[in-house]
Amino acid sequence: MTVIEPFYRADLNWIEVLSQAIGGIVDNNFIKGNNSTYEGIHYVLPIEDNITAMLEDTLYKEDVHFKYTNEQAKFVGLYFYSADERDIDFSVDDQEHNKLGILNYNFSIADSSLGLKYNIRKGTKAFTICIFINRELLKTYIKNLPEMAFISEDMFNLEKNTIVRLDRMSPKSSLLIDTFRKVSRDNSFYEFHFKGLVYALISEYLTQLNFNKIVIGKAINEDFRSILKSKLFLLDSIEGDFPGVDILAAQLLMSTSKYKILFTKITGLSPGLYFQTNKLQRAKELLATGQYTIGEVSERLKYSSISYLAKRFKETYGVFPKEYQNLL
Repeated sequence: MTVIEPFYRADLNWIEVLSQAIGGIVDNNFIKGNNSTYEGIHYVLPIEDNITAMLEDTLYKEDVHFKYTNEQAKFVGLYFYSADERDIDFSVDDQEHNKLGILNYNFSIADSSLGLKYNIRKGTKAFTICIFINRELLKTYIKNLPEMAFISEDMFNLEKNTIVRLDRMSPKSSLLIDTFRKVSRDNSFYEFHFKGLVYALISEYLTQLNFNKIVIGKAINEDFRSILKSKLFLLDSIEGDFPGVDILAAQLLMSTSKYKILFTKITGLSPGLYFQTNKLQRAKELLATGQYTIGEVSERLKYSSISYLAKRFKETYGVFPKEYQNLL
């Protein structure tokens, strides 16, 4: 496995940083590579003072471990991911936590105080857009949102809060990126198209803040690892009953209140809702095999009744379980 460790900061010359880390030929704002590790391009563009954006469109020829490090907690990164069926493993301190890809998390926001690490498997085609915004500038943007102004100070207080979230990008963000990908790199206005995309993605993120639950709290790397370990435990327990927040918190030697705050902050869902959402996803997967009846799935996953499973399935997927099976 190749290990690549670029050092990053919002105000650095990213072309120089990346070209040294990954190799390739620098051509204006492009780094074009075709070596034993990858084939493709990285496009780096300073958008304005305190905002830099990077686009990656690559095919990896071998397993690669990216370790992004920095020495300043002065900016926030917005990361939009797109990969083929080979999902990207996202981790902190070399512990696998989540899958990034078209069917899993495909958006994250993280303080620069958190070192981000990715394991990318050979054969992965990745298209990623990273936007690095100075914390004070992002704070100014958010303070101008009436619904967010009252928490903006605590949100950006390094002593009180760590900005971190794994999520799905909004449908509008996905459409914006898909539309941009149709623009030829030979287009004379490619830079303007990319700047427009970056501003539009920032705007959409700010819009979505009005609908997302924002949890204020400090999350250090140890907390981050602990919560994601708890998520893996819940996934392993998905065919049983929800263990209860008290038990989950005790496993991590946390208070119940701290556990609930951190879990919601990092995943965007309460522990109970996360468990039920993934239980329903498991039900869908089992039904898709064609090997189980709805009753068998209901019993296996410990639903209180077939009718309750059917109700939840219809609310989430728009069709009843039987209709879903008939569509396969």
